[in-house]
Amino acid sequence: MIKFFRKIRFNLLEKGKSSKYFKYAIGEIFLVVIGILIAVGINSIYNASQNEKKIKAILTQVQQDLKTDIIDAKRIYNVYIGKDSIFQKIMNDTITFEMYKKNPYPLPITGNYVSFSNKKSGYNRLLNNLENLPEKYNYLIPYLNNLHVEIQNEIDDYNTFIKNTVMIDGRKDLMVNPKIADYSMGRYLDEAMAYYFNDPFLKNKSSIYMNDLGNISNAANEYRVESIILYKKIDSLLDKTSTEYNEPFMLCPKKESIKDFLGDYKGASAVLGVTVSVSMENERLVLKSPVMPDVKLYWHEGDYYFIKEASVIVKLYKNKQNQAIIEFSGFGGNDRFIKNKQETSN
Repeated sequence: MIKFFRKIRFNLLEKGKSSKYFKYAIGEIFLVVIGILIAVGINSIYNASQNEKKIKAILTQVQQDLKTDIIDAKRIYNVYIGKDSIFQKIMNDTITFEMYKKNPYPLPITGNYVSFSNKKSGYNRLLNNLENLPEKYNYLIPYLNNLHVEIQNEIDDYNTFIKNTVMIDGRKDLMVNPKIADYSMGRYLDEAMAYYFNDPFLKNKSSIYMNDLGNISNAANEYRVESIILYKKIDSLLDKTSTEYNEPFMLCPKKESIKDFLGDYKGASAVLGVTVSVSMENERLVLKSPVMPDVKLYWHEGDYYFIKEASVIVKLYKNKQNQAIIEFSGFGGNDRFIKNKQETSN
């Protein structure tokens, strides 16, 4: 090909057709430039395609991290629910020694701490590739920063608080009772349980601990809600909009399972008043009370729900008389509301 063009140039010059030669030369240069631009364009398209593939892989890792965190947040709320059941009995003086011994947490409920630690590998990889991030993904950054900076700061504080509470109480006991180390190793179990059960500061210690546990559980639940929302936004960007979400990505149960609980309830509560209602709005359960702003109820699992704004355990269930009950538990208190009999759900 090069010899062919060279021959044309030689013939034009030999015949003295310089004007045609210059026109030809300009045309040849133009073709070369066009060729270069096409090559650059193809290379640019290829690089963009490879970069898109890389960013999608990173976002998939972000989603895997979010799923792990969502499951861990559920674990913490389950611990909170389990310990709250015995805490209620401690605060209301209805617990017996035999009941205490059957507690799934064999030493006092203050005897261990839970912490929430989120996964950041995908998030950190994304931060390291911000200069290559396609514009359509930019709007994810504020949501990620909210999780890994703002909410994470709260979680770090609450992790520290509950750890300090457990460690300080443990050290005090070590200085008072020479058998604490044996108790911690599972020795003299009945004696150990009697020691903790008869502790005159049991209520105080339990209250401090449950306040700390409630805080970390509440922060983890907030993280969980925002993680599920972000997970679905990433799905949308990755063209997975047809995905049907099941556990652990459901924040509201299917309507068939909840329809009997929609309606008005009566009870008595210093905080909520004497009436509350539960409704479904925009695929979310909403709790309404005349004395406080509306709040969303987020589904945990089974009969249990949570409120993002408070460390309150919410339970929707039916009693032996098949009456729909909504129950609120937290800070040693327990309020129940019964659905109005005339209420029916479609």
